[in-house]
Amino acid sequence: MPDWREGIERALTGAAARVERDVPLARLTTFRIGGPAEVLVRVSSRESLATVVRFCADERVGFRVLGRGSNVLVSDQGLGGITVVLDGPFGRVRVEGDRVRAGGGAALDAIAAAAEAAGLAGAEFLAGIPGTVGGGLETNAGAFGRSLSDILERVTVTGPDGAERDIGAGELATGYRRPVVAAGVVVVEAAVRLVPGKPETCEAVRQRRLSKQPQEPSAGSFFRNPDAGPAGRLIDRCGLKGRRVGGAQVSPKHANFLVNTGGACCADVLELAQVVKATVEERTGVLLVEEVKILPGADDRWTAGHAAGGPAVPS
Repeated sequence: MPDWREGIERALTGAAARVERDVPLARLTTFRIGGPAEVLVRVSSRESLATVVRFCADERVGFRVLGRGSNVLVSDQGLGGITVVLDGPFGRVRVEGDRVRAGGGAALDAIAAAAEAAGLAGAEFLAGIPGTVGGGLETNAGAFGRSLSDILERVTVTGPDGAERDIGAGELATGYRRPVVAAGVVVVEAAVRLVPGKPETCEAVRQRRLSKQPQEPSAGSFFRNPDAGPAGRLIDRCGLKGRRVGGAQVSPKHANFLVNTGGACCADVLELAQVVKATVEERTGVLLVEEVKILPGADDRWTAGHAAGGPAVPS
């Protein structure tokens, strides 16, 4: 049987893409945790992305898109199939009147910065969020009571057949830390609509985030906030700040951050997360749900999409 790894290399010969094998993913995630990607493909054009998507559909090879790796925990065994990184033009951000258009691989922080430079208000809450647009849409990224879906006007995606289509705001999901677009598509570009104004500066927002969050490697907030209140407050109330498993620790600064104190592996983080969930449920009756995307998931091998960044795909 032909090796699909050689097949993807042939399919992308001469294309705006770079194919690598056995790439350590720890260096591509903010947790600094994760085994190797079986195949990593960096695509720098929409045509190359379409080629990868069609190849995976035809050959039944699983793939996912990895953004800045800011909202993911990757298995110590790594990821099978193809891991896609959106490079080059996918990272561009441009302002058109009261809209900001950003590629699927663009940083959420870059949207906030571009809006501020253009005198537009409404995107400043994105400042300092380390993920990408694609990853942010995987988890409806946000902060300070605002979410990405609040300002979205349109999203352009590539489907399993490699064809692009636009999705208007009315067709997009808006749930708290839930995917904004359906599974099985890759975000190519998003457009947000803003309003003229001079809100709090991006630098002030970044500093506000930094003052509350630990600086050790992490994936950001690990659990979603339940109806009972902020997850960090519940974890703190249970006396779990500072709890360790191996190199993983519940941050003494913010209890909803599980941090890598040095040498932590995926197994350490997962065990610590279970200790936190079990303790909080026993003492408060609240079952916490992970916000961080664990890769691979139970059905990840044959799905397409983003791993955030963010959030959750890329990001």
